[in-house]
Amino acid sequence: MVRKIIIGFGILCGVFFVLLIIARITGMLLFFNIPVQTNEPAMKIGDKIFVSNLIEPKPLHFIVFTSAYHDSLIAIYQSNDEPGSKFVYRLCAVAGDVIQMTNSVLYLNKKNFDDQLNIKNQFKISTNYLVNIDEADIAFDDPYGQFVQMGDSALITLDKTQLKKYQSHVKFTPVLSSDTLNVFQWMDKKTNWTPDNFGPLQIPENCYFVLGDNRHFAQDSRYIGFIKKEDVIGVVIN
Repeated sequence: MVRKIIIGFGILCGVFFVLLIIARITGMLLFFNIPVQTNEPAMKIGDKIFVSNLIEPKPLHFIVFTSAYHDSLIAIYQSNDEPGSKFVYRLCAVAGDVIQMTNSVLYLNKKNFDDQLNIKNQFKISTNYLVNIDEADIAFDDPYGQFVQMGDSALITLDKTQLKKYQSHVKFTPVLSSDTLNVFQWMDKKTNWTPDNFGPLQIPENCYFVLGDNRHFAQDSRYIGFIKKEDVIGVVIN
């Protein structure tokens, strides 16, 4: 009896293992680790995600896609990487949609897209206020510069929940990027668009537009362009 149970258990494990291999080969179920902060707070460093190509990508979904730029599932952005590298970002607009960002707030078809998200943005504060903010909410040791002290002021990156926690007793000044050199270089026409102010922009057929939730620390569609439908590997399901 015991022998039959062991054999049966072994068969079940074997079938399960084969199904996992099939799911991975076909893209029905893939697994990745998150080592970067581009989608904080929704995805933190060390998080594990499951991805499936059985789900139709829609706005608000996180999608994984291939790109000629550096793999954000493995490391940071570089401009000289091999085709086939993978990114994971939030899908913000599909073909036919019109997007516009005004002072770091994204609008999708003239409606505030960011209202429903816990977006992370950068703010300037006086260093006198640092004692009022919990150390756990300040990325003191972040290698990407989410906290930068400059004399009597500092740049700090907070999400909406954290901002609400302190805004009654700390004065925050939103930081808006003025960079026009590194963004939207993939477009056919020259613009004066910046990472925090751009559009209106209509998404072409068979394309997507993605953004990182950690808006000042994400090399997303503002930098790498539209995502082609055929380059999407799958939708994050957890």
